[in-house]
Amino acid sequence: MSQITHDIDDNVHGEDQTGSQLNDEGNGGGVVLKKGPWTAAEDVILVDYVNKHGEGNWNAVQKYSGLSRCGKSCRLRWANHLRPNLKKGAFTAEEEQMIAELHAKMGNKWARMAAHVSRLHVFVALRI
Repeated sequence: MSQITHDIDDNVHGEDQTGSQLNDEGNGGGVVLKKGPWTAAEDVILVDYVNKHGEGNWNAVQKYSGLSRCGKSCRLRWANHLRPNLKKGAFTAEEEQMIAELHAKMGNKWARMAAHVSRLHVFVALRI
């Protein structure tokens, strides 16, 4: 019984039974993923990777680019901050009118409305 308790205590402290450091997913891959604010150097690496390989398969970014970020973090950084066609700022009068009309037709179906307004998908991601 004391051996089982010892093994459980090891897992609580971030190590598996072999003593290797667990990553954020807890699967024992040995890679510690970075959290917190992105640096300019990381942004450059991500932009270069996407320019070379295209968008998609975000989990491969860590493996092939050397970034210590999870795929979800890379995808969100690209979609919400680094995409070249990303428009930030206030909606135009036309966009606001279209959103109001779509909302009157669809209600609070923001994801459906996003298909009709090019910038709305980022807005939806921030609201959810």
